[in-house]
Amino acid sequence: MSDPHVDGRSGALRGYAEAVSAAALWGSSGIFSVYLFRMGVTPQAVALFRPALGLLFLLAAAALTRRASLRVSGRGLMVLFLGGGAAVGLFQVGYQLSVDAVGVPATVALLYLAPAIVVALSGPLLGEWPTPARVGLAVLAVLGVWMSVLGAHDVEAAFGTAGIGWGLSAAASYAGYVLIGRYAAPRWGSFVTVVYSTAGACLLLAVLLPFTPTPVTLPRSASAWSVLGLFGLLTVAVAQFLFFDALRFVEASRAAVSATAEPVVAALLATILLGQGLDPLGWMGLALVVAGVAGMGLSLPRAPVPESSESA
Repeated sequence: MSDPHVDGRSGALRGYAEAVSAAALWGSSGIFSVYLFRMGVTPQAVALFRPALGLLFLLAAAALTRRASLRVSGRGLMVLFLGGGAAVGLFQVGYQLSVDAVGVPATVALLYLAPAIVVALSGPLLGEWPTPARVGLAVLAVLGVWMSVLGAHDVEAAFGTAGIGWGLSAAASYAGYVLIGRYAAPRWGSFVTVVYSTAGACLLLAVLLPFTPTPVTLPRSASAWSVLGLFGLLTVAVAQFLFFDALRFVEASRAAVSATAEPVVAALLATILLGQGLDPLGWMGLALVVAGVAGMGLSLPRAPVPESSESA
C-alpha cells in the first residue's frame, strides 16, 4: 500500500515522528481520566464527551481551513463512519471503564497488547508482513510496558474479571482502528479519516451508552467542562489526526509499536502529578519500551543512494 505523495524515507520519518507525538499526547489520558473521575464525571460521560468535544474542534478546523476536504465517496463513508466509528467508539468505552474498574496501570498493560494484535493481523489483512526484527521490537515494547506496570510504586495492578474484559476490548478496538486507519488514510486522507471515524464513534456512543448501568450525566462544573475540552482537543482532535496521518506513511505494525511511547509519558506524568513512581523493575521496563520505539526509528527505510553516471 503506497501513497504517491510520500517520498520514501522523508515520508517514513514524518510518519514515525507523528506516531510518537500522538503517543506522547495519549500519555496524558490516564491523568485526565483520574482527575475527571475525582471531579464526579462518570466514565460513560468521559467516553461520550471526550470524542464529541474533539469532533467539535475538528469541525471548527474544517470550517476555517479545509471545508472541501470532507468530501468522500459513499464507500469511503461506510468504511470510515461505520468501521472507524465502531473501533473508536468501542475503544472510548473500554478504556474509560477499564480505568475506572482496575486503574491506569492495569489498563495500560492490557491496552498495549494491541501492538501484538496489529503485528499478527497486518500481514493477512493488509499484506504488510512484518519482518522478524519488527516482531522482535514489538515483543520488546510489550514486555517493557508490562514491566513498567508491575514496577509501579504504591499502585496495585489489579486484574479483576470486569477490568480484564474492558481492557482487552480497548486493546482489540485500538488494534482495529490502527488497521482501519492504515487502510483508510492513504485512500481518503488523514483529516477525512479522523473526522468521520470520530463522528461515527459519537453516534454509536450516544445510542449505546444510555443503556449502560450508570447513566450518562452532564458534568456539573465549568472546570470539569474545561478539563474535558482540553482532553478532547489534545487526545482526539490533535493526537488522532497525527496518528491517522502517520498511517499514510508507515506500516500499521511500525505505527503501533511506535505508539508504545505512550506509557513512558504516562509513567513520567504519574510520577510528577500523582506521586506514583516506579521501582527499578518499572524503569527497566520503560527502558525496553524506549529501545523498542527507537529501534523502529532506526529501522526506517534508508534514502536511496544516487547512482553515479559518467559523461560520454
